Amino acid sequence: MRLFEFSSDYDDIIEDEADERGDADLLTTLSYLQAQAAGKHLVPRIRVDSLVNMINMHQHDEAVPFTAKSLEDAFKTNDHVKNFIANIKDDEKTGSKYVYLKRIDDGPEDSAGDGLGGPSAGGPEKIVAKMADKAIANRS
Repeated sequence: MRLFEFSSDYDDIIEDEADERGDADLLTTLSYLQAQAAGKHLVPRIRVDSLVNMINMHQHDEAVPFTAKSLEDAFKTNDHVKNFIANIKDDEKTGSKYVYLKRIDDGPEDSAGDGLGGPSAGGPEKIVAKMADKAIANRS
């Protein structure tokens, strides 16, 4: 399955100039990258030139290539892109420009746990954790 086949999911949230700019392909790629970074203890980021190359590689409209300027314009004007991107800035160590993604697991429900970084109260994870604790206690 090609990347542009997923972009139809974003047709209702794309503006007119954003459609020409390639925001649907950008949103699809950002969604994929954000899902890949979920659950990992890394800063989710990608170099701007790598992101642009990924989008251009899978873009179905090759007449209008996606550029770093297109990325910055989308970040400034499209609220849906802002839901995926936390910031676009230079790395102090390398000097390369990076796109910092928002983490999926950053949310109010994650901070409502027991203060130990555990699952939120009442969720299935909490129930399984309690069952595991009981099983360990019964072994002793």
